[in-house]
Amino acid sequence: MKKQTLQLSFASCLFAISQGVWADSFVLQDIQVNGLSRISAGTVLSNVPVRVGQTFDDRMTGDIVKSLYGTGLFEDVALSRRGNILIVKVQERLAIGSLDIEGNKTIETKVLTDALRGGGIAPGRPLDKAALAQFEKELQKQYVARGNYTAKVSSKVTPLKDGRAGVKIDIQEGTTAKIRNVKITGNKAFPEAVLQKLLESGPKSKLAVWSSKDEYSKAKLRGDLDNLSSFYRDRGFLRFEVVSSQVSLSDDKRFVNVNINVKEGDQYRVGTVNVTGTKSLAIQKMVSVKQGQVFSQSKLRETQKNFSSEMGKYGYAFAKVNVVPRFDEINKKVDLTFDLKQGQRTYVRRINVRGNYRTKDVVFRREMRQLESSFYSKESVENSRRRIQRLSFVESVKIQTSPVAGTTDQVDLDVTVVEQSSNQFTAGVGYSQSAGVLFNLGLSQNNFMGTGKQLSVAGAKSESESSFNLSYNNPYYTESGIGRGFKVYYDETDATDDDTSDYLSDKYGASVNFSFPLGEDDSLRFSLGAEQRSIETTDSSPDEVTEFIDANGNDYTQLISTLSYVKDTRDRTVFPSEGQRHSIGIELGIPGSDLEYYKLKYTGSAYFPISENVTSVFKGGVSYGDGFGDDDLPFFENFYSGGIRTVRGFEQSSLGPDDSSGDAAGGNLSVNATAEIRFPVPMLSDVKGLKASVFVDAGNVFDDEFDADEVRYSAGVGLTWVSPLGPLSLSYAKPLNAEDDDDVQELQFSVGANF
Repeated sequence: MKKQTLQLSFASCLFAISQGVWADSFVLQDIQVNGLSRISAGTVLSNVPVRVGQTFDDRMTGDIVKSLYGTGLFEDVALSRRGNILIVKVQERLAIGSLDIEGNKTIETKVLTDALRGGGIAPGRPLDKAALAQFEKELQKQYVARGNYTAKVSSKVTPLKDGRAGVKIDIQEGTTAKIRNVKITGNKAFPEAVLQKLLESGPKSKLAVWSSKDEYSKAKLRGDLDNLSSFYRDRGFLRFEVVSSQVSLSDDKRFVNVNINVKEGDQYRVGTVNVTGTKSLAIQKMVSVKQGQVFSQSKLRETQKNFSSEMGKYGYAFAKVNVVPRFDEINKKVDLTFDLKQGQRTYVRRINVRGNYRTKDVVFRREMRQLESSFYSKESVENSRRRIQRLSFVESVKIQTSPVAGTTDQVDLDVTVVEQSSNQFTAGVGYSQSAGVLFNLGLSQNNFMGTGKQLSVAGAKSESESSFNLSYNNPYYTESGIGRGFKVYYDETDATDDDTSDYLSDKYGASVNFSFPLGEDDSLRFSLGAEQRSIETTDSSPDEVTEFIDANGNDYTQLISTLSYVKDTRDRTVFPSEGQRHSIGIELGIPGSDLEYYKLKYTGSAYFPISENVTSVFKGGVSYGDGFGDDDLPFFENFYSGGIRTVRGFEQSSLGPDDSSGDAAGGNLSVNATAEIRFPVPMLSDVKGLKASVFVDAGNVFDDEFDADEVRYSAGVGLTWVSPLGPLSLSYAKPLNAEDDDDVQELQFSVGANF
């Protein structure tokens, strides 16, 4: 506003002076522009509101100057007359040739450059010194709001060649002011110590080295005041208010003292509770606040949310729930009336899918539980969002409701997805701690040709194993959601090169699998396959292997079937933040096969959000196998424990019973559990697909009977990155109860990850 006032004042001065230059009007014969170097004369003439041949008089002077200044291209504008020719003399503003920002640490450079660009300050644009000065002031205020009272922001303009200038913004952030003390006064119902525990601001303990609690910021203080208000209003103090919050700064601007003065008011209980606007007893029973209870604002909101969600199930998309309180000041009670405004029942006219550049519309539409031309249902919309979010090639999804113009009972749903890469191609040479040097070539697509189908082709060769796998799965083989897939594989193993029982194995097979949806979160999965396996002994093979071959021969033809039930309520498949997944199943060496056996397996995982980006994770698994009749479980079907996928800190497959040669033999009973906390990597939080974790693992394998004394424990830190080449995992773990004969391996890595 100041800049505009100065420009107008300058234009007015020119207008006054110009009256002495041309007192009489004249027909404009020509317009000449002087002082241009980078800007074309056409740009100037197009912004001069007068044309050759028009009659020019004094009143036009101010309009011309104002118009040219309004372009932001000129530092100075002057008008003069030579005969019937108008002469426009301009001084161009310098163009910004370079823009450098130095000294910023707490505010990212991209955030600052975006703010500068929004204010018209960017390379290639004319230099607006007033806008630059305004940016300095605003940035200074931002730092003060963050508690950086000693921060300084300055800029320097250096002329360059060809009418350009270099702009350098120097930032001295200083240090964040520390909180010496937080004092709360006016409280009577609750001790100050109780209230201070609600605050994120305050002095930190000497043991909390990494805590930022004592770093002052206005935003954090506002959040603390909101926490106090919520605390009191959830305990019946409806008249509670924060009278004042004063922040006093030390002379050196390094420390602050915070004084919060509150007025509690009286505590109220709930009087009568009424529901109007509906005759549904089911809705009326959803009231969370009860007569005689201490009033709670959170329960009041919960009731409103319950009402809104319930009415949303039946198509009332825009239902409103108003709460009308009536205070009884004598008895300190508040009567509550929930007034439901259902509005009209709403239909969904059209569902629009946006943002899907790789994936076909039908892939997302088949996950929708809200259908077009049907009543709107909040529950169905939420189920639709959750199902789409669980697709492995979807990073995020939003579903928004848009009223249809000209109607009062129709809406459109806009489904906006952000896709993530689902293709993985690997080719090269690597190293695995359990398999040695590894050559691999593979292609995996979880969204083959944008159809949502999965295709994987992979081959690998290492010192101990050669393998080839081809798999395909169509999750919607039928429109009702029945999935079908197949797998073909070949595997040649030389177990002498690892630390398990020594033998040679050669197997190949194929299988077909089906999945049957039982509900939104439940499914039944079945597979049937055939496998041919050959086992050979070596000079170092243990007695258990040679005895098995003596009893059963070297070659086995198997019919293998699996049946499992899966319940999955996770919000996504990659790095879930909430929900659970449970799977219980059986694998059978079908009677009639050369080897008849069964394996029972249970795996479960649960995810609980601690904050927006931090998640607690709990995983567990129990597996048991045995042969039919007097036969035992084939030794090569044993379970193993130890390594990055089970109990970290111990070598791969090293735990459990040993064979007669002293190598790990595995067991027919496996128990494993993990508890961990996942969070973004500090200073790398903007890297997609990168998470760190702290964890505790427990587990082992056993022969038939569980022995709690043999369970191994470890604790450590981990890193998982969903890279373009596939998931990569790295962990550092310390065993907590390793025995002398255990194989310890603290640092471990793997291609692949368990989410």
